[in-house]
Amino acid sequence: MSQQTPKSTVGDEMPTYWDDQQVDHFITSEAHTKKKTPEQFRETHVDIDRIYADNLTPLGVSGEFVTQEDILNSITASNLDDPNRIFILRGEPGSGKSQLCEWTKYQINGYGEDDKGIEDRVALHVSRSQTRMDQILDILTEPLDVDTDVRNIDELDPDDAAAAIVEYLRGIWSTEHLSDDEIRELTEARGDKSDLRKIFAKNIQEYQEALESRDENPDFNLLTRTDYRDLRLQVSFGNKLTENKDVFFSVLKNEAHEYLSRNLVGDFKELLQEYSQKYQDQGIRPTLICEDLTTFSVLKEQLLDHIFELGSSSFDIVLGWTIGWEQDNINDALAREDAATYMKGRSEGYLTMTDENGEAYFLDDDASVALARSYLGAIKRNSDAEGAPEEVEEAFDELYPFNQRFIHVAYRQLNDEGSSRKTPRLLLLRVVKHCLKSSWPPYEAMKSNSFVDTPTFEIDMKYDQIYQDVSRWYGVPVADGIGVKVGILETFDIDLPDSDKAPVKDDYVVFERGRGSAVIEKIKNPPAPEHDVDKDEDTDEATEEDEGDSEATETDEGEEDEEDEVEVIDGSELTEEERERQQKFQEFQDWVTNGEEYPSSDTLHDGAVATLERWHEPTRLSNPNASTRSAGGIYYARGDSIPVSIQGDQQRQASIDIELEWGEDHGDLYTSMLEYGLFDVFDPQTTDFDQLRSWADTNVAQFKHQMREEIEDCLPSELNIEKTLVLAQCFLINAARGVEIEDDGISPELVFEEYNSNQPYGKPVSEHFDRESAFGQAFTDLTMSSSDIGDLIEGIFLLKSNVVDYERLSEARRDIVDDPQAHVDAALMIDTADLADAYKIGTTRNKANTKLSSLLDRISDYAAELDRLTVEEDASHIQEALEPVERWYDKRHTVDDLAEWFEILYECAGAMDVPIKPSYENAYETLTESSEEVKLSAFSDDVEQFQNMGNTTGMTLVSRLHDFARSQHEQDAWEIYEAFDSLIDDLQEQDHATGVDLEHRIKQLDEYSDYEQQRQKILSVTEDL
Repeated sequence: MSQQTPKSTVGDEMPTYWDDQQVDHFITSEAHTKKKTPEQFRETHVDIDRIYADNLTPLGVSGEFVTQEDILNSITASNLDDPNRIFILRGEPGSGKSQLCEWTKYQINGYGEDDKGIEDRVALHVSRSQTRMDQILDILTEPLDVDTDVRNIDELDPDDAAAAIVEYLRGIWSTEHLSDDEIRELTEARGDKSDLRKIFAKNIQEYQEALESRDENPDFNLLTRTDYRDLRLQVSFGNKLTENKDVFFSVLKNEAHEYLSRNLVGDFKELLQEYSQKYQDQGIRPTLICEDLTTFSVLKEQLLDHIFELGSSSFDIVLGWTIGWEQDNINDALAREDAATYMKGRSEGYLTMTDENGEAYFLDDDASVALARSYLGAIKRNSDAEGAPEEVEEAFDELYPFNQRFIHVAYRQLNDEGSSRKTPRLLLLRVVKHCLKSSWPPYEAMKSNSFVDTPTFEIDMKYDQIYQDVSRWYGVPVADGIGVKVGILETFDIDLPDSDKAPVKDDYVVFERGRGSAVIEKIKNPPAPEHDVDKDEDTDEATEEDEGDSEATETDEGEEDEEDEVEVIDGSELTEEERERQQKFQEFQDWVTNGEEYPSSDTLHDGAVATLERWHEPTRLSNPNASTRSAGGIYYARGDSIPVSIQGDQQRQASIDIELEWGEDHGDLYTSMLEYGLFDVFDPQTTDFDQLRSWADTNVAQFKHQMREEIEDCLPSELNIEKTLVLAQCFLINAARGVEIEDDGISPELVFEEYNSNQPYGKPVSEHFDRESAFGQAFTDLTMSSSDIGDLIEGIFLLKSNVVDYERLSEARRDIVDDPQAHVDAALMIDTADLADAYKIGTTRNKANTKLSSLLDRISDYAAELDRLTVEEDASHIQEALEPVERWYDKRHTVDDLAEWFEILYECAGAMDVPIKPSYENAYETLTESSEEVKLSAFSDDVEQFQNMGNTTGMTLVSRLHDFARSQHEQDAWEIYEAFDSLIDDLQEQDHATGVDLEHRIKQLDEYSDYEQQRQKILSVTEDL
């Protein structure tokens, strides 16, 4: 590139060698126009030699392509008195139907006095612009010298005409389908949108307005399907109209159309039969050319009814319509089911101009250039402007201000409002006329053309924008790059680039190819999946190449004159799939260079996601040093894809994302991603995997940092993710088996311990707390999340299976051990109100179903309920169990003492008639038969522990619940002392009883002295206890 910014013609008028009036004269939306003479038509016509024939009976053709001459020969193969012969011509608007019909007319009628056409034949061509009844009848009768008296729809008063049609239907419509009462209700004045008068008047008026402002022929219908639906919903016999809607709709519409047509032209079927006979009487075979059936408006139903009764007259008929009209209206027009099949079966030719994508079959690269050349030549020849210098025309392939490459590219890039239609009309109107009428050079004028997609940059992006713009339209592939003729740059007053950057060879400035050119080649020849390359084979090839280079160097020294020769490389035409990929690449280029709208950004998005997932799980937050991905993690799982944002298009789709910013600096990086989006594979030959890996590493690290920040924003400063998980695990193991956080730390084994509440002594927490209580609910919820907590702990603290990341784990353990209660208090402050639901827990992204916020809320709720626990309210059963022990227990007691005292109390109970309860018997049996199981020393320690529970924290209290349950399970002394207490209470109650009963009992004793003796024994025992 030169150091100076090259001059551009932007803002300056390009050299013009034509008159705008001639542009308007030759390029119109109609093939037939009164302004264009037959000779002018002939000089702009390009042969239409690729038309698909489902059948062309006169030639015996089926399922093949035919030419315009084949069709003409088939049409003119008829005899004078042959019945109607119909040739149906289908295609998208602008595909060449009108041109073919006009050409057929001139072949039959001739171009003038020097060309009389075909003897004894006449073409009656009703073009799509001739919609008036008088115009149609004049064309049909012009060779016959017959006077016609007709009226036109555009002359009607809509309200008056509608009222007359309804009165006709009310008075004389056949009652074969409807009763008199139903007809009266159907035709009564309702004043709303279901009123037939309103319906007919509206449709007449809309048709009249459409005729004045139309771009394409409006289709005339007095009654539409929508109108019919509104009507049947308002009448009492609507169900009847619904069940037979196809019959009733066609009958009603056709009766209305026939009445209107009779009042405009008379009986059209009879007229056609009459005209046919007159032509036959004169020895002339008429060819009725109707290039667009909708031209016949109200007459089309009668026209179809007549001509498809093949014996009704003797016409050769070319009947044209668009694909869209056929799909929507053909059955209604002929008032029969599957009308298209019926028509096809009775036709001599069933011909299609366009493929399923709306592209004209005949308009390939060569035909598109021929079409543009013919119109440019006619415009310039008929203009008063000075002709272009010879060297200019030569530089532009005799197509100034275009060249062949420009026309090829523009035609391939046609985009009719999102449709893939590519037709001659679009090329002429949206490309040729658009540029000829602009004062800007075509490469600038096309920037504002919404009907043509911008083509690919094929030269390196290091070149100035002006060279990018010109080369994308005028540049041709050459051996060393992309060549633009020097004359093109000079004509547009653009400075040539520095020769060391873009040398001039032959007549071309040759620019280096960029990544865009390489991508286009890959579109034609997609890359193969990655594979290992045989190093030995590479070495051999390199050696051969080196030898070849050496020989080439020697040869080049003697052939310097041949270096400047440029060979233009013909590119093959792209398939539909290849064009779609090219379009996606072009949209990418426009976005990455200028930040323009990017409709196909999903392609780049898919490539970026594949890049990230090649080396990472981008949305997974776990141990970054782990080598396994099977453990649990926290995922950012919003939607079905990784949150990659395309600046200016798919931007800021989530609170956090990986953003792709536009800018040429990113071109190479993004192109590799785009190629994956296009081909589902990274090209192992051209992809810079180190560059992709570096980008992925950086962005994934940043994304996970953002994930951590968002998550830890809802945690208090004392906690992070790791500490919260360790604390939650401590809660679980504390609740499962009563483990407390001791001064000597939290063991790694405890952190990875699986939650299991089944203990030999029962489940003291779940059994003690009602499930419906606040603590019971919080405890149940936390235990339901135990597997999620376990999975996350493995994902955060394991490097691989059974290998702990002690460095990561030790910090969390240490801080919690230093002040456990402070971390419990901190957990109370967890607030997930602003945490996105996208954060979920799982072992894979697809299996991440639990919201992280739910887990954190459960941890916080449990900490809150844990903090509310008190000895008085939540350990009262321990205090109750201590009461008999504290009353009678002494550390000096032995098992023998207890057994002796039990014997004495038993004797007293017998003497005092106190019942012996089973608990007393069990206790005495334990003391006498299983005395080794009564461990009073250990029992002493337990009692002391439970007697000192003041100022106990929540986790300590839960531990005491376990200790108490365990002690009761292991220590029979609890039952023994409870039995002592109960038995002594029973005896003392007997001793101190008052009233008649006690006196009566005393009197019953044989000797009062026996009673007094037993009482003293009781007092002695209790004093010893």
